[in-house]
Amino acid sequence: MPRELVRAPDWTSAGDKEPIPAGEFYAESVKADTEVTVWDKQVGQDQRLLHGHGPREKSYAEAFVALDLVDDAGNDIDGKLVLAITDSDQRRVLASTTFESLGQLRAASNQDRTDQIVEDILGPYAKPGRHLEIRVEATPGSDGATIDPAASTGNLYYTRVSA
Repeated sequence: MPRELVRAPDWTSAGDKEPIPAGEFYAESVKADTEVTVWDKQVGQDQRLLHGHGPREKSYAEAFVALDLVDDAGNDIDGKLVLAITDSDQRRVLASTTFESLGQLRAASNQDRTDQIVEDILGPYAKPGRHLEIRVEATPGSDGATIDPAASTGNLYYTRVSA
């Protein structure tokens, strides 16, 4: 059974904050009740990667996020956003968590930055050869919709730590 990604306060001041813009997501068709990988990054041999960046407390937070995923017809895609770490073959999930709903992340795009959702740093870290992944589990109303990265907006973050 995969581990749960949890807050990692010992890593809040580690590494570099790296953005994951919606434009880098894959033009994948999402499925109801099935997690579909929409972005991934393999960990280099001299690195450790973690989802999110910095602390959770809004007065100190560095990773305010919002995300508006739309399909190729311009319709909103609804569902859950899952953050995961997978093995080097991307066959097995080693750790994951449901981060937020796509509806909540979409609503955050209309809020002031300090009212947006914080994607604080989550552990465990991904070791060399493994992958950070962002996955979408669509609602039935978005089943089969294909993400349009060029029309989608917002971003998430990950942390890159040199080993």
